[in-house]
Amino acid sequence: MATDRQVALLKVLAAAAWADGRLDNEEVNRIKDRMLAFSPNPEQLRDVESLLAAPVSYARCEELTRDLLGMLHSKSDRLMVLQEIESLLSADGVVSNEEREVLESLRGVMDAMTQVDQVLVRMSGVFRKVFGGRKPGAPPGDLALYLKNAALQRLDDISGGEWRETIDAESLNHHMLFGAILGTVAAAEGGVSEEEVQRIRSILEDRLGWTPPLLNWAVQSVRESSGGQLDRQGLLSEFNRVADAEERKELLDAAFAVAAADGTVSGRELEELRLISNFLWLSAREFNQIRQQWVGAN
Repeated sequence: MATDRQVALLKVLAAAAWADGRLDNEEVNRIKDRMLAFSPNPEQLRDVESLLAAPVSYARCEELTRDLLGMLHSKSDRLMVLQEIESLLSADGVVSNEEREVLESLRGVMDAMTQVDQVLVRMSGVFRKVFGGRKPGAPPGDLALYLKNAALQRLDDISGGEWRETIDAESLNHHMLFGAILGTVAAAEGGVSEEEVQRIRSILEDRLGWTPPLLNWAVQSVRESSGGQLDRQGLLSEFNRVADAEERKELLDAAFAVAAADGTVSGRELEELRLISNFLWLSAREFNQIRQQWVGAN
């Protein structure tokens, strides 16, 4: 039966694998290989598999990392974790330069460990680097496969498919994910105001460079789809899959702009923004840096 420490490591690896919004078969297979090696009991197995079943937030990964670090009381404990991570990274028979750099960074983190809180951010960052540092995956080309993006589907209906004359499906999905997530912020207090609609319009126009008629279709589709129950987690997971780290921070900044459209950011809107930040895999420091620009300005 797996030890508590081994299960804690599996949980961190499973959670960190969601850093880029998707799980590759190679990642899943590597983690499952370690699960077989550890022989967890049915309850432990369910705990790990549940983390592979749906996107995990940055905060949840931090929590699991904290649990793991709290179990590493000696140099031998830390060495065991390093060996297991090395086994995971070399499961395909090749350790890339990036993966080797991750291992070296982890060794430095482990050697310098004093208090859990002091090393938590550094440790989380290392895990994010190996799983989240990859280039965005290529999205499918068929519009019918973008099922999580209700705003995109609504734009297709509104335009009668005429969007194809001005933009490709991949770029449209990417930008409409951006717009749809802004719509969830606008609807956080039970409705979408005209000020919020105009702010979304200006963001799509100024930041993404959209012009009519595509801009008009996009704004209308975001407004109409925001009235339903958008799959926030699904939208953010999909956005993570096609966006890099800077685009994620740009999205959170734009989301704050929408929340502040009426001159202030309410408590309910701030809660929504925290959730969005979590599922964009932005750290508390990154969230607070962006928050301060908007809350301080208001």
